[in-house]
Amino acid sequence: MNVPDDDWQKIVFPETDTSSGPVQNSDMGLHIAQVADPVDDGREPALAKKGHGLLWLWIVLAVLVLLGAVAGGGYWFYQSHALPGVKLWGHSMTGKTQQQIADKIADEADSITIPISYNGTTKKVGLKDLGLTVDSKAVAQEVFNAKRDDSPIGRYMFWNHKDVTSKAFASQKADAHVVGNLFGVESTSAVDAGLKLNDAGDAFDVVPSQEGVGIDVSGVVEEAEKAVESLGKESPSTVKVEYRQTEPAVTDDEAQTAKTVADALIANPVAVKIGDHAVASFDAASIASSMSVSADDGARLPDGQFRKGVLVFDGSKLQQYYDGSIKPNFHADRVDGDVIVNSVGDVLQTNKEGHDGVTVADGGDANVGVDAAKALADGGNSVSIQGTCDPQNPKKTTRTVVVSLSQHTVTAIENGQTLRVMHMSAGQGNNYQTGQCQPSGDLCTPTHCDANAYDNCTPDGDFKIWLKYQSQDMSGNLALSNGQQENWNVKGVGFVNYFSKTGCAIHRIATQSAYNDSDIQAMGRNTSHGCVGIGWDQAEWFYNWCLMGTTVHVQA
Repeated sequence: MNVPDDDWQKIVFPETDTSSGPVQNSDMGLHIAQVADPVDDGREPALAKKGHGLLWLWIVLAVLVLLGAVAGGGYWFYQSHALPGVKLWGHSMTGKTQQQIADKIADEADSITIPISYNGTTKKVGLKDLGLTVDSKAVAQEVFNAKRDDSPIGRYMFWNHKDVTSKAFASQKADAHVVGNLFGVESTSAVDAGLKLNDAGDAFDVVPSQEGVGIDVSGVVEEAEKAVESLGKESPSTVKVEYRQTEPAVTDDEAQTAKTVADALIANPVAVKIGDHAVASFDAASIASSMSVSADDGARLPDGQFRKGVLVFDGSKLQQYYDGSIKPNFHADRVDGDVIVNSVGDVLQTNKEGHDGVTVADGGDANVGVDAAKALADGGNSVSIQGTCDPQNPKKTTRTVVVSLSQHTVTAIENGQTLRVMHMSAGQGNNYQTGQCQPSGDLCTPTHCDANAYDNCTPDGDFKIWLKYQSQDMSGNLALSNGQQENWNVKGVGFVNYFSKTGCAIHRIATQSAYNDSDIQAMGRNTSHGCVGIGWDQAEWFYNWCLMGTTVHVQA
């Protein structure tokens, strides 16, 4: 059946009743009828509603895609640019690359000239002429890193500000001679106090500071810093300078404080470890080679340098020391050593040098200098390098001495076994039966005594042999508690081993002729002025056996 296009709306299906079976339609079941005009009931057709819903869905999706693209693009952009809200000295750096920031700082620093007035005459001088350097790369690095440790949301919020305000200058020391020369004024620079390793290599000495005279350039430095930090917004003002005495940047008191810190570092050196085993350490010489005293704790430090109070440690110098003085001592093959130690483990004598078997991995120690500098500044006790270590197993012989004031003996002990027992005569002030220093005793052998007196003893004390003489003239005088004076002057006392800083030693008994071990045993009394006297037949053997640093335990 052909139906004109404009009559399709007139096709209707008849109502059917399917309750009694299939509907029977004649004429193909279609009836053509005139359809009445539809009634407008104000409701939108379902198909139209569906179309509008899809439209909104597409709009939302488009917005989300756009936001995602913006966020992704922003994330990508700020991976190489300063984050939103970041400032430098109050100036916005948002969206600038690290190189752009560094170039801006460097350009401003290079273009600055400071007008300086002295006695009515004005001259101009640049930062480089003054010896002032701006570490533009380090400043730019700090700006670029600003806010990158914040939360992911806070990192990109422009209202979350971070102003980098670090000092512009890597060094606050301006060369006063340059300014003086401009005006024909001679200057003598102030000399900072410093530190120098002593001859023994076990402590630092303070090198005193010296005052100077010349043009005071502190105001010039302040104006230069202000001009740099304005980033071109302000021109330097004229600075009026004066000729006067100049103070050192590091005073003697500050150097003394630095000495205390440095000496403590020598006493507890930073170990170099492979795994848990120490294969070397940064000793006093390495600390001295890498250390400087700087009182300006606000000064920017170059990469690889670290501060501990007024001390600054340079990682590159420690690396040089390691490469030149530590690493060459590593050997791949292990050799077991042979040493003599005291009771606390100090090495007294090395009979055979030994070493661990150490192999350092390629590049495994490339950062050890910087790591060591950071450890020195932060109080770390070790740094690690990568490699393998076969630790040596040295033979150790332990020596110690026990002085018994009540038994009147000196016992030489080796590896825990008694090697020799010698009779002795102690100080006259010690009770012969108990060994105790008597209340009225002026001449006692100390156990553990006041550094400035002989009569303040306690039951026991531990010492180390700190001074030895094969022969020594001994003399002295002492005001006794009864008002009398005790004087002595003995020539050629043999085989002297000092253990007390108050002057007590183990030595050959001070007699005019040979007085042997059996003679001292038979004497039955104390005769010395505080020292420990042993037999002539024992003294030389003991002197040779008792090495410098041997521990001495004195007991009542």
